[in-house]
Amino acid sequence: MEQRRLSTIRFHEWRMQNISCTSHYAPFEEWVFVQAAGVLFEQKAGELLTLSAGQFGLMLMQQLSCLKGVAAQWDVQLQILQQNDVSIKVILYLPALVETRLREMPPEILCNTLGYRCMIDPDAFVSEVGRRWRERGEIPHEIGLALGYPVKDVLGYMGLQSLTCTGCCGWRIYGDPTPSLAMSYACQDATRRALRLLYQPANQSYNPADNNMAA
Repeated sequence: MEQRRLSTIRFHEWRMQNISCTSHYAPFEEWVFVQAAGVLFEQKAGELLTLSAGQFGLMLMQQLSCLKGVAAQWDVQLQILQQNDVSIKVILYLPALVETRLREMPPEILCNTLGYRCMIDPDAFVSEVGRRWRERGEIPHEIGLALGYPVKDVLGYMGLQSLTCTGCCGWRIYGDPTPSLAMSYACQDATRRALRLLYQPANQSYNPADNNMAA
């Protein structure tokens, strides 16, 4: 509840900044807010975004600069994973939640099979995922850990655990679907919450002390 209240306060601070100016970045920022809602409301460890040249009438470097500002305002980390002349792949993530997934990984798989440094920290892990992506030209499947997918689903998809595929909820589910579906529903709820906040009347009064706004 406290995190939802803090996220709502951040949203209204950001919203008032957009209302008080005629920034041509506003549509892009609104898109980021909805796309990354799971991360911004701390339901998901990370979100992969694709910035495309000309998107929302902005050049790639304009989008990237704006995104860095959004990340700083919402206190999330940002790393560029892949880029070329027409697009940039960027991940927004919460190091603490990525850390949780990394510590859930069997060390023999993370370190021996996948070749990551033992006890690697979240920022270094995300950076290494990006390096491998750029070097190999294809996305490493272990990026699922940085995106917050359940470890069993990441390992099952990679064929590193003999689990049966039991469904799909934006990603493939392996084994017991309960935690995967719970996470999926939480992320969907975060997106709906973002849309409700975004499209409520702009002049609606807001009091940061009003906990009802965080319900």
